[in-house]
Amino acid sequence: MNFDLPPTGNEQSPAFFDVITCKGWLATVPLANAVQAQSTFLRQLGLLHRFTLPPNERLAILEVLRGPITRVQDDAVKKFASKPLPFAPHEQAALDSTLSVWHMLALGYLRCFDALVCGDTGVFSMSALLAQHTLVAADSKLAARAAKLAQRTLSVFADWQVDFCRGAQLPDASYWKKLHEIFFAAETLGIAAHKVNDPVRHGKTPTSTLAAYAECHLLSTAKPHELPARHLAWVARWARRWGSKLALLKMPPEDISNRAVPLWVDLESDQPANYSPQPSPGGRWLETTALRNSLAGRITLLEQGRAPVELQLGDDVTQPAATQVLQRVLQRWCKGGAPRRHERHAANAGCSFIAGFEAVHYHLSGRQLFRAPSRDDATLRREREEFETFGDRSHRTEGAADQDSSHVENWQVMDDWRLLDESAAGLRIRRPLKEGVRIGAGMLVAEKAVGSQSFTLGNVRWALREGDDSLAAGIQLFPGEPRPVAIRTVELDGTRGNWRQGFLLPEFAALKEPATLIAPGGTFHIDRSIEMMVDQQLQVLKLLRVLDRGIEFERCNFQT
Repeated sequence: MNFDLPPTGNEQSPAFFDVITCKGWLATVPLANAVQAQSTFLRQLGLLHRFTLPPNERLAILEVLRGPITRVQDDAVKKFASKPLPFAPHEQAALDSTLSVWHMLALGYLRCFDALVCGDTGVFSMSALLAQHTLVAADSKLAARAAKLAQRTLSVFADWQVDFCRGAQLPDASYWKKLHEIFFAAETLGIAAHKVNDPVRHGKTPTSTLAAYAECHLLSTAKPHELPARHLAWVARWARRWGSKLALLKMPPEDISNRAVPLWVDLESDQPANYSPQPSPGGRWLETTALRNSLAGRITLLEQGRAPVELQLGDDVTQPAATQVLQRVLQRWCKGGAPRRHERHAANAGCSFIAGFEAVHYHLSGRQLFRAPSRDDATLRREREEFETFGDRSHRTEGAADQDSSHVENWQVMDDWRLLDESAAGLRIRRPLKEGVRIGAGMLVAEKAVGSQSFTLGNVRWALREGDDSLAAGIQLFPGEPRPVAIRTVELDGTRGNWRQGFLLPEFAALKEPATLIAPGGTFHIDRSIEMMVDQQLQVLKLLRVLDRGIEFERCNFQT
């Protein structure tokens, strides 16, 4: 075990040395300006981390800073969360600053914890921990301080992890190794389950080091990078609230007939929890039966018509998404993970790739600009009025069309993606980070493997930055050869909307997939009528149900 903390000194001092001067300095920080505030906090946390201070004074200062830092971090997240990759320079800068602030705040608490667990030896080792365990067990105040420091450190790790995911990254091996080391020290000291008050993250509800540790693993197991930002916020809040429902076991539960499938974690590893136990002296089981019962009960009550807010799910949680997300985390937290519907095979080939609803429609239409199939009375009246006012504008229209053509020519078909693995329902691809257009979760895409004659539509389920120079993405495929169409809504009073792009996917019997319509986002209402123009033939559809939804499209089944 090694926390790898740099030595302290008195060469460069921070702007404050105690709680009183820290509060005075805090009043000068522009908290409403996240960029300036982060820069200010980052510099002072760095100086504080390397400055020699008594551990109690350092802890008191960090407690004063933690609330304002958390509020500034929440504001900074808006600059990069849900943005497509690769990030623009200002978005990347916001992410880097946010992660750096969490890192330095965690190191501050870790330095206090390190001073406590090392005791008089000054060395963080098993022998030092065992020697300190006797002191902690005999001194209730020392035990309370140790529990508070361990919980604070791991709770910052949890906040740090959430923003990793919001920034389309996953914590690396060093993150998990450090997390395990801190928790192992807390377990050895016997304070992992001690109750701790944390007003910033838990209000008046007591929490513990174990709850913060479990929260980090619940976040990881839920695959939060696959969730839209709104649902990620829900899952992060639920993991924080329900981490206390997990119990730690050093041996697997004997009677598993009425228990949930436990999570297994290796404290000697650098990996998060999973469902595949391996022989290891650092192996631990996180018991999730209480969590399973809580989740199943809430799902039942939601199905009976109870409102999410009544079940303490959050004021921003709505149906039916609440039930869907709860079922997702129930499967991943308590039932051994989500099995794949289709077997996935390794691959190594190139593929062409088009990103974006309009770009896909343009290319699949034979690189033709979208034009409404007909002009309604309002359009004809407007053109007549423009002719009476401005005269013949046909030459200007042609110029505008040329500009549109120039715009859509920039919609690229990228040939440098590599296909890593695939199944009947999806694929995983990779490319250099900064080569090609930006993509993000929820975008409509079209993919064509080498040797294929046609494109297949799909949805970007997730996009992640891997290392410094790679971008990976998971694509959900929609079966059937897509046909570009024009669609417009028809309201109950007969009012018709504007013609817009859409795609018709035929029935795919092999996978038991019905014919579906892909429409722009916001089109779907139950039983809404749609007029669809296919090969100059008008068809009328009635929308029945949304099968998939992205940030710019809805895939619906229908009846004619």
